[in-house]
Amino acid sequence: MAGLDLSPDVLRAVRARLLADPPLRALVGGRVREAVSAREEWPFLRVDPPEVSPYEAQRWRGCACRLTVHAFLRGARGLGPVQALLAAVAQALDEADLTLDRGELLWIAHERSLVLPEPLGPGSWHGVARFAAVAAETT
Repeated sequence: MAGLDLSPDVLRAVRARLLADPPLRALVGGRVREAVSAREEWPFLRVDPPEVSPYEAQRWRGCACRLTVHAFLRGARGLGPVQALLAAVAQALDEADLTLDRGELLWIAHERSLVLPEPLGPGSWHGVARFAAVAAETT
């Protein structure tokens, strides 16, 4: 039996959680995007479309997802502010109990984070947080 792609539901739930999380709202406001313009106000988060693979287990059919959340920050002389932003993203999503429109989120876990200097100049940072998740329906 083939897997079932529930990644659009996972992406919607992840984005909704990031938008609703009070510590993140304090850091980025409502700037949690799937696509950004060149004139985006910083700081902001961008959530990439998930990488998807089939998931099957006894009485479950769905998908395993790899999710990437990018954090962009300007005006910081050191790593501290972008690391704090990534930590807030991880806190909001790691082991979160997210409700999907279809199926169930069986789990979501923070895998790793990385900070890179952004080429826009000194004090501009790009953080990357990776998550793994499994969403499925009972068969």
